[in-house]
Order: sequence, then C-alpha cells, then structure tokens
Amino acid sequence: MALCHIDDEIDKSDIIIQEQIANTIMAFFPGIVSGLQEIAMGGEVQNHKVTMMAIRAWGRIISLVVHDNDEKDSEEDTLSIESLMKKSCNISTDTLHSTKVNEKCDIEHNLKGTIRNQVWFEAVAVKLGACIQLLDQIRSHSHYKVKKELVESIRLILENCRRNMKSNNMTLIDYLISLSEDESPEVSEKAHDVLRAISESYMLSYDTKSLIDSLEDKFYNLLTRLPTIIRRSDDNEQLAYLNQLTGYLRLFGKQRLPHIMRSQSHMQRLLLALVYIMAIDCNNVSLLQTTNVKNLDNPAYFYGSDLWRQFKFIRNNLCKEKLVTICKLLGECGDFKILIDTILELMNDTSQHRKELSLLLNWILVSVKDSSSSYLYKEVIDFYTTQEIWYLPTEVTEDTPLTQAQSNIVHCCLLAEGLGLIAQNLQHDYDRYLLKTLYLIIERAGSGNSLISYIGVCTLENIAKAQQHKTIGDLLRANVDYFSYHIIMKLRQIDRNPGVFDVIKVVMKYSRLDFLPHLKGIVEDILRQLSISHYQRKVHLFLKIFHTFIMCIKTLLNWDDTKITREEKTQTTHDLSETIILSLLEYYNAKKIDEKIEKDVDEEEFNTYVPETAEETNEDYSDFSAEDKKLPTHIKIVVEVMKRCIHFLPSKDLQESLMAMQTLQEGLPILIEWENELLPLVHQLWHPLTDRFNDENVLIINHAWQLLYILAKVSNDFIKSRTLREVLPSVFKFLIKSSKESINKSSVDIYKFTQIYKSQYELLSTLGVIAQLLKLREYELWQILSNTQSYLSAHQHPALQTCCVKLYKDAADYNEDIVWVKCLNIWNSKIERIEFHAKFDIKTLLISNIAPSNKYYRNVHEILTYIQQKSSHY
Repeated sequence: MALCHIDDEIDKSDIIIQEQIANTIMAFFPGIVSGLQEIAMGGEVQNHKVTMMAIRAWGRIISLVVHDNDEKDSEEDTLSIESLMKKSCNISTDTLHSTKVNEKCDIEHNLKGTIRNQVWFEAVAVKLGACIQLLDQIRSHSHYKVKKELVESIRLILENCRRNMKSNNMTLIDYLISLSEDESPEVSEKAHDVLRAISESYMLSYDTKSLIDSLEDKFYNLLTRLPTIIRRSDDNEQLAYLNQLTGYLRLFGKQRLPHIMRSQSHMQRLLLALVYIMAIDCNNVSLLQTTNVKNLDNPAYFYGSDLWRQFKFIRNNLCKEKLVTICKLLGECGDFKILIDTILELMNDTSQHRKELSLLLNWILVSVKDSSSSYLYKEVIDFYTTQEIWYLPTEVTEDTPLTQAQSNIVHCCLLAEGLGLIAQNLQHDYDRYLLKTLYLIIERAGSGNSLISYIGVCTLENIAKAQQHKTIGDLLRANVDYFSYHIIMKLRQIDRNPGVFDVIKVVMKYSRLDFLPHLKGIVEDILRQLSISHYQRKVHLFLKIFHTFIMCIKTLLNWDDTKITREEKTQTTHDLSETIILSLLEYYNAKKIDEKIEKDVDEEEFNTYVPETAEETNEDYSDFSAEDKKLPTHIKIVVEVMKRCIHFLPSKDLQESLMAMQTLQEGLPILIEWENELLPLVHQLWHPLTDRFNDENVLIINHAWQLLYILAKVSNDFIKSRTLREVLPSVFKFLIKSSKESINKSSVDIYKFTQIYKSQYELLSTLGVIAQLLKLREYELWQILSNTQSYLSAHQHPALQTCCVKLYKDAADYNEDIVWVKCLNIWNSKIERIEFHAKFDIKTLLISNIAPSNKYYRNVHEILTYIQQKSSHY
C-alpha cells in the first residue's frame, strides 16, 4: 500500500500525484488485484489481520485506478499524455540513442501506450466482475473485522467508481444488503450507513427508479436461486444469504414491499422459496402412544420449546433466528391481507407443503399487532379448524404410511400453536373464538401422542394468559359452558367423536373440588351410556374415563396411598414372658374371630347371593338411595363407578378387565372411611375376582393379585377365609409351576421381561404383607412358607430369591416362631442334619462350618440371622 501511495499516512488531497500513481500502476493492475484477492480468499485458517489488510489494499487500489473522472478532464489528460508521448518520441529521433536511453524510452513507451480511457475502464469492469463474484465467500467470514473492512472497500468503490464500475454496482450493493443484517452491530451499522449514502446519491442524480428496478430484479433472482443455495451451503454461507434476503425486505420496507407483493410472480416466488428453505424434518417425531394417565404439567417425553421443529437443510440456530426475522418483516412491512390470502390458497393447492406454510403463517402472525386486522384472524381460525385440516390421521395404517403420520403430527402441533399465537395477539378479544376453539385445543392437550399433548397444553397456557387467567384450571372453570356442551353432544355420538375422551381427561386433570358438580354430570352421563347396548364396544374408553376420574379425586383429596391400611390398637412390650402371653392371647382371639367370620360368610353366601337381573344391570346410576344423602358428592360418584367397574371385572376382553381392575385398585382405598359402602363392594367383587386367578393369561393373574392386595389393606381379615379357600390354592399352584421355569435364570437373562417373572415378583413381594393383614394362623403361614421355599434356592433368579427372603422376613415380623421352625426344617432337610437336644443353641448352628455351595444355605442363614437379631432386642 505504501508503494501505491494508498496507506493511511499519504496525503489524499494531492489529486495530481494520485493520477500519476494510477497511470503508473495500471500496467501492474491485474497482477496486483489477483494477488491481493488470492490472499483475501485464504479462508479461516490464516490470521484474520492478513485477510483484512488484503481486502483493504484491494479496495483502495481499485478505487485509485478505476476512479471516476470528469469527461472533460479525461480528454485533457488523454491529450497531455499523447503530447508527452509525441514529445518523447521527437526527442528520441533527434538525438543519438545509447543503449540505456533506448531501454528507458521503451519502458516509458510501454507505460504510456495504454491509456485509462472509457474503453479501458469498461474492459477492467468486466474483468473485475469475476473477481467481485468471488468476494461472496468473504462476506460469510467468521471475524467481524474482516467483514467490516469489506464494507469499507465496497464503500470506496461505489463512492469513487460508480460510473466506471457500473456493471458491478448491483453485485456490490447485494453484498452491502447482506452485511447490513450481520449479527455484529459494528458491521451491520456501517453497512446501513453506506446503503443510506448510496440511496441519497441516487436520489440526487434522479436515478432512483433504475436503482429500485434493479433491486427488484436482483431480489427476484435471489429468490429463484435461494433454495438451491441453502441446500448446498454450509452454515456461514446459509446465514449470509438469509441476511441478504432479510436486508432486501428491510430495504424495501413498508413503502415498497406491499407493492412488490401485489406482483403475483414475486409473491409466489417469495413464499415458495421460504417453503423450500423451511422444509421440516419429521423423521425424529415419535408415534408412541401413552398408555397411562399422563402428568400433563410434566410430560414424560419433553420436547422443549422448538426441538420438535427441525429443518432438513438448516441446523444453525442463527439461521433459524434469521428465518423468524424474515417472517416478522413480512408481517410488519408487507400487506397482511395478501399474505394471508396467498398462504391459505397455497395450503389448499399444495397439501404436501401445508406444515411449512402453517409454520410460515404462525411466525408472521407473531409480528402482527394491528387490531384492524382482526377480521383476518377469523379466516385463519376458520381454515385451521376445518374438519379435513384439523383432524389428520396420526397413526400408521394401510392408507397412512409412517412418514405421513409423522408429518401429520407436526402439522397438528403447528395448527394448535397457531391458535395460541392468535390468542396472544388478540388478548381478551380472543374470547369470541373460545366456543369454536377451546374444545379442540383441550382435545389436543389430552391426545395420546406425547408431542401433540405437550403442544396442546402449551396452547392452553397461552390462551389462559391471554384471557387474564393464572392457570389452565381457571380458564376451564371460567368457560365450562363452552366445552361441556360439546362433551355432552359428542358423548351421544361417541363413534364419530372418540376425541371426547381426551377432553374429559384434561378437564378432570385440571379440576378442583368446586368443579365436582360438573364432573358428576359427565360421569353420570357416561354411566347412562354404558347401560345402552349400542355403546358396549366402547367400554374400554369409558373405563379409562372412570380411571381418570378416580385419579382426579385422589389428587383433589391429596390422597396418600401409604396410609390406606386400617389402624388397629396394638400392645407392645420388651419383656419376653409378656410377649409370649400376648402372643397366645392374640392367637386365641384371632381363632375365635376367624371361626365367627367363616360361619357368617357361609350363611350370607347361602342366603343372599342372587345373580343380578338385566333390569338391575341397566338401572339408572344417577338415582341414589336416601341413605346416601349424607355422603359427600365425590364419595357417591366413586361408589357408583366402583359398582359399574365390578360388572366388567369378568369381561373376556383383556383391556376391559385390566382397566376395571386398575380402577377398582385406585378407587377402593378412597372409601376406607366409609365402611358401609366399602364392604358391600368388596363382597360384590369377590366372586368375579377369584375367577380371574384361574385365567390362563398371567397378566390377568398379576393384576388380580394386586387388587387382592388392596382389598387386604382396606378390609383386613374380612376376606380372610375366602382368600384361604378360593385364592391361595391357585396362587400356590402358579408359584410352584413357575418356579421350574425361573430356575437357573441369571439377572441378565431375558426371562425378567416376561409376564410370568413379573407375576412371580409381585406375588413373592406382597404375600408376606398380606399374611399380616389377614392375620393368618400358624397353619396358613406354614402353607405359604412351604409353597414358596423353592425360591430360596440359589439356582433361582436372584431377584426372586431376594423377594422370597423378604417374604420370610415379613412373616417373621408377624409370627417369628413359625418362620424360625420352618427355617430349621429347611436346614435339617436341605442343608445339614440338626441334632436336637437340651443344649441346642441356634448361635452354634449359624457359625457351623458348612460349605457355602449349598443352594439353600445363604438365604436360610440370612433369615435365621434376622430372626436371631430381632429376638435379641427383647
């Protein structure tokens, strides 16, 4: 730069010297420019200062050599150069030429042989055009100082060489437009200033129209090339071109952009370009359905704010933010009505791009705050909620492949999200659309698909906030009439409206105690529907609603499942003799009670058990007896739900039977303080339940046992004799048979995923506790211990061994003597012969030298040690 007199220390006011330098270095101009450009194109690997200085020198040399000159001055300069050439030639012909003089004259002749006239400038502009195109890579450089220097170089060229570089002006302006949207404020502000100066310059020269026309042509050309560029470029290049598009939109502004949108070709090209750029990748969208009642506040499958909105070609967050900015500018500066009409028209015509168009429209809606456009919101809402748009198949079927189902899930989310954005814009004015949309959004929130459910809940939160409600529950309570009407109507046409169950789930989820009258109406309506044979094939869905209702009641009551066991007065003592006396008294009382209960139950079963008639089955469950009037409303509803679930307990349909048992399992503990309601229900469900233990399906047996465990907790020894007589024989048979299948199975074996293993685990884990709850006598305890002792073998699955040891310990907590005797019996028969005599000491037995390889030794030793330590505390 010092040689070319373009460094910072040179006096730039001396025009004559600058002209002379330009005339001198013009002969070396191609080599200098190409060399500097090669350095500038060195990429990110070289130090940014080298790149920056190369760009600075490149811009200043071009500005110096290709500087615009006044036409008259140019002619005079040309004549003076020609006269100098003639004068030089005359001198050379009039004198004797030495070798040195000849060489000097040849150099001067070569230097002055090419003149910087208009022809030369045009040729240079063409040659520089190819070089300037390569600057495209520099505008995406990562360091802001390099881009800032590029802006300065472009300013010099456009300011000093606008006429001579006319063919390259629009390309340079393109770069400025792109850099004006750079993430670095220093770069973007400088580029804005340069663009403003250029605009004023064109206005002064009355050439504004040609500039605007050229910009529109370049804009259209950019839209044509943009999809291909985005698909083939890296993150930095993508951002540079998106910046360029953003810069064009901002440059056109409110004055010019609406005019451009009135051109159908420009509008179509703009929207389609954005659609192709914003192609959504749905491959990672899950189709998994949730099988239990979800916690809608904390979805198990959390997607984050926008992680489900992944693009195929754009991965960089800055690029995604730039897309949002583009949509925002379209909404702020463009014609909103034209945008809405064109997008909705494209959604009708190009169904394959509906989700991208929906996303585009949603992002445009965010920026529009003008209340005068509220009538356009109605068009969007009406379109979004049409039957064929809103209800898309989200499950894989013969007609719906996997990719289409995934695409539909994303589209469903975008539609719900769009309604939430409209609510945010309209605030309280959105209440006019609640009747049309609230039910639909609640339906989304209750969807079985986790993603759709998550977006539905987020949309409800946005609407609640817009309507000045603190929670979703407040929103639902304030607008109960809007969705309760839909629920009642759709329950009567359940075949056509399966989504009504999703709505009921959400309503129950966000209910409070003051909402119980509305829930009561819904449950009673479902009970009536179940009495109609036409709806029998929908039983599973109705039972799911019952289950949801029970869970809702437990939530409202702050129910704690750990406190459902009946509390009884117990006497404790640390004196060994007193312990023995109390134990004998307890045994005597238990035996008397057992004999009395057994006698009463037999008489009751003989005298009162009559099969229910069809009329009783189809009774109206909304009619409650006079005795029930003192019961709280929620208890009345729970009792009726329990009665109806009992009817479906023996169902041959697996899902119906399982759901009925799960609902009973959750609902019966609620009635623990209402014994007059609870015990009749226990009696009614007993016979259907015992039949379940003879089912061939292990899953049924498992759930039946879980329900029996709850019955033991809530009714204690009320079911003792019947359990011993009708349940335990089937349980023992299953445990003995399945113990042969679990033998020699390791902890990493696939066996642990089978239903048989899960049932074994459940039975062994709870059998000891049930023995305590039912207050079993020694003989019954001995039967349990004998039928499960095979699981103490070291050859059994490790987890099942642990469960069996726990069973023995639980039984020992209740009656340690019988467990102690049983363990000695196993020791004597399976481990080592015990010599019983007057001086027998268990401590000696426990420290005996027995090979640990014995399959029963470790577990029996652990149980005996537990009992010994327990006894030592007395």
